[in-house]
Amino acid sequence: MVSLGRIRILELVEPGFFGGVLNHNVVVVEKGPSGGLMMIDTSLPMNLEKIELYLRAWGYFLEDVSDVVVTHWHHDHAGNASELRKLGARIYAHENEVEYLKSPPRYEIAYNDVKDELKVSEEEFKSTVERIAHLEYDPVTVDVPLKGGEVLSGFRVLHVPGHTRGHIALFDGNFLVTGDAVRGVGKLTPPLRFFSWNYAEALDSFRILTSLPYSVIIPYHGEVVTRW
Repeated sequence: MVSLGRIRILELVEPGFFGGVLNHNVVVVEKGPSGGLMMIDTSLPMNLEKIELYLRAWGYFLEDVSDVVVTHWHHDHAGNASELRKLGARIYAHENEVEYLKSPPRYEIAYNDVKDELKVSEEEFKSTVERIAHLEYDPVTVDVPLKGGEVLSGFRVLHVPGHTRGHIALFDGNFLVTGDAVRGVGKLTPPLRFFSWNYAEALDSFRILTSLPYSVIIPYHGEVVTRW
């Protein structure tokens, strides 16, 4: 749990990710567009209670989340968006993600692609693929479709396609929240090729984001990196 001014980071974990443990950096911003907290991505469905515990440690409740920005449709990002909407939050996502959030497609992953990129055994691959194949979340209704260029609580929305068609990042001139467009596992790298909709576009988006004059970059997976 990290607090950087009005930015708070909830670190959650996803065990059993191709033989390792994957962290999730859920960002919470005070004074969202609707007056409460703005949450950027929501982790997996089974992590909602942990999110609530984090919020309570800061003196908040799930009902205090008034705005949820989903960077893209993948389950570890959109997993609790529908539940938070039921409690009154407005959902924001790029217009190209709207249909995917209503009906998430299945992941198409080949072992040869994964083993070359992550060096995992076939047993670890099968275990992870079986687990994520059973992930489900309630269809997410997007209240505010985005195009890119909008400003939400001081953060400009950046359309950075590649990992998915409608992937977005947010930048306020200081903090850069990248979703999966940048990974921070070990060092800053592009998203995993085998999880990307268009890897050439993902590389372009990675270069654009990492060239921005940020002070703090917050990838969804991996370490938060500062230039201080």
